[in-house]
Amino acid sequence: MKHPWPIAVASTLMLIVVCACATRQQPNGENYYVQATKEYNSHFYQPAIADYQKLIDEYPFSPYAEEAELNIGLAYYKQHDFAEAVGSLNDFLRMHPTSKHLDIASYYLAMAHYVQMGRPDQDQTHTELALKQFQNIEQHFPESDFAALAHEQIEICREMLARHEYLIGDFYYNRANYKASESRMAELMALYPDTPIAPEALYHLARTLEKQGKKYSAAQAFTALKQSYPNTTYASIATKELRNLHQSVDTEEEDPLKLVLAESGFGEDRPGTDQVAVHESLANLGAADTVYGANGLPNLSTANSSDSTIDKPDAASLGRHDNLKSSGSSDAAAQADRVPPGPAILRTIRLSSSDPPLSVVFDLTGPVNFEDDLQNSSDASTLKVFLKGVSTDSKLARHLVFDRSIFRDCDIESDSNGTTVTVNTMPVSRFAIVPLERPARLLVTFTPQNAAAPTTASSGIGGGTAF
Repeated sequence: MKHPWPIAVASTLMLIVVCACATRQQPNGENYYVQATKEYNSHFYQPAIADYQKLIDEYPFSPYAEEAELNIGLAYYKQHDFAEAVGSLNDFLRMHPTSKHLDIASYYLAMAHYVQMGRPDQDQTHTELALKQFQNIEQHFPESDFAALAHEQIEICREMLARHEYLIGDFYYNRANYKASESRMAELMALYPDTPIAPEALYHLARTLEKQGKKYSAAQAFTALKQSYPNTTYASIATKELRNLHQSVDTEEEDPLKLVLAESGFGEDRPGTDQVAVHESLANLGAADTVYGANGLPNLSTANSSDSTIDKPDAASLGRHDNLKSSGSSDAAAQADRVPPGPAILRTIRLSSSDPPLSVVFDLTGPVNFEDDLQNSSDASTLKVFLKGVSTDSKLARHLVFDRSIFRDCDIESDSNGTTVTVNTMPVSRFAIVPLERPARLLVTFTPQNAAAPTTASSGIGGGTAF
């Protein structure tokens, strides 16, 4: 007789195996996420990346998939694989534009570029990409915990880029390529005027202009150095340089730094229009200290146009010309708050109040579009400024004689399309048109060819004689 116990034992073992198989928990999205997160928190980043990736591949619609994609990028960053971190975090931002984790993804993407920045004398691609992301955080996530961190890194990135420009400009200067050096130093001042390297860069910009024989422009740059960075070593050096240049810089209605940058071709790009729209802060009027920020550095900005060089004036120049009149016209400043509706009106044309004047001022009732054209001959220059859609005040004469400094006379012609102002001067090398507001004006500034304007006796400073 056979004993039944072997059969019973075998059956029991088979039952145990079947039950074990039936109760064994199969991996799912949550399991992968929990396991990967444990590995991540234990600094085992490569296994964590692998498990997060399994979650994404096998359960792409899991509620944990989005965070898994983010954490892969963070894990790459944590293990110093910055190139992979950049790729992963860029993918995350592109695929999840409405994610609640955009701030942290943007910050670590910026940091992945930031830690790859080289020295100032090396390529600055990563610096530029980091700066772009940090600025994006400040703009779009100002309440985020990462905004303050981003602000600190922005200052470092801007200083790095400024020093990079300075080194290139210095390289050209040491090799007597002064035009290239001027371009680099001017670009630095246009983009990074509030960085610690800026005073030294402006000094070198002045020197490059002087080396090219642009004595008046050099004097403008040295004057700007004294005005914008008065507490620096370079300001005292600029004072000595100005004495040697023997140039009289017109600072009454113009900011010399902005004019130097305008003449060098640098300023903000304005999208496809020459509409004059400059906003000045009257709160700073007459307060010299208020042109500086909390860090003691100046708050500057520039602008330009496709067909003319335009820029913001120094706020301190406002209000200094309220008592100047042209023959047959009323006080432009007194009328500033009584702007008539409709297209702008040209009220008066006058010389600036500096001695000798190197600028002519168009007093207007509002912002305008304009075009300009300068023609030079051996003994004279003629600048035509077409003010689009602008009419003239009925009391404005059609011909004005200045006969002072570099200025000879001025003609005004109007038709249904606008008004053309023709300014005749002694030979000039270049000019800049600066729009002003409150009251609305155009400041047209000239640089004489000999860099030194002659002076002639004349009555009625700042005004014209009407015929």
